[in-house]
Amino acid sequence: MKFILLILSFTVFSLSMAKAQGCGTNTAKYMQSHQQIMSSSGYQAHDTCLNKKLSLIFHVVLDSNNAPGVTPADISTCVDNLNRYFKRICITFMNCTTNYISNFNYNRWEQDPHEKQIYNNYYVDSTINIYLVESIITPANAGGYAYMPGDSLDMIVVQKSFVTGIVPIHEMGHFFGLPHTFEGPSQGAPSIEFVDGSNCSTTGDLFCDTEADPHPAAEDDNRPCSFAYGPADGNGDFYTPPVDNIMTYYKNCRCRFTQQQYNHMANMYFLKRNYLH
Repeated sequence: MKFILLILSFTVFSLSMAKAQGCGTNTAKYMQSHQQIMSSSGYQAHDTCLNKKLSLIFHVVLDSNNAPGVTPADISTCVDNLNRYFKRICITFMNCTTNYISNFNYNRWEQDPHEKQIYNNYYVDSTINIYLVESIITPANAGGYAYMPGDSLDMIVVQKSFVTGIVPIHEMGHFFGLPHTFEGPSQGAPSIEFVDGSNCSTTGDLFCDTEADPHPAAEDDNRPCSFAYGPADGNGDFYTPPVDNIMTYYKNCRCRFTQQQYNHMANMYFLKRNYLH
């Protein structure tokens, strides 16, 4: 009995750790404007080169022992990773400064009220502010979150344990206007995109070069990268989700943006983020 309880406890712990890597970005209100932008202005041209260097400010919350929990090398790795993935559209990120916040209470991050408090004391306008915290209490089960273009805040929050991985890149994708691959234009509703792509311009994430993704649920987070099947769509075709796309929830596999995703991020820089320096 004790052995069974131990297994159950480990399973619950494992699931909670997996869910902790979820994304807390609120894309729902953005999706309708996303559809309008896609239908009106579409994308920038293929392989648009922005030739922009954008400043990052890392705000590291110190713990109760005044320890940062991340090293300068970790932050450097984060910047290098961002530069590698955004090189395609000629965006270069530079760590302008690393600011250490001595209030350890922010390490258990709660979107409300901490954002307002942080904004008044540790925020720089027209710059991408990245806050590194020990855990994110709200939004629940989030390893990070960002604000989409058109929102008033230029900020990204990331758990320290994920700073050297794909989470900052995923959140920067949101920051430049990318929805999750499984979201649709109906207020963030799950995708009903067909496998054959026949309705790709009106459903799903509206990018026709991202395969239809029926899996928004957190239980899909840790499927193996060889996962190449899914439920059938309305036409009876079986989904083959884009497990390697950075904007999915397939945590073990994410490694690429598509061309249309890159083109859209370039377009969103011109339309919504061109004030950044």
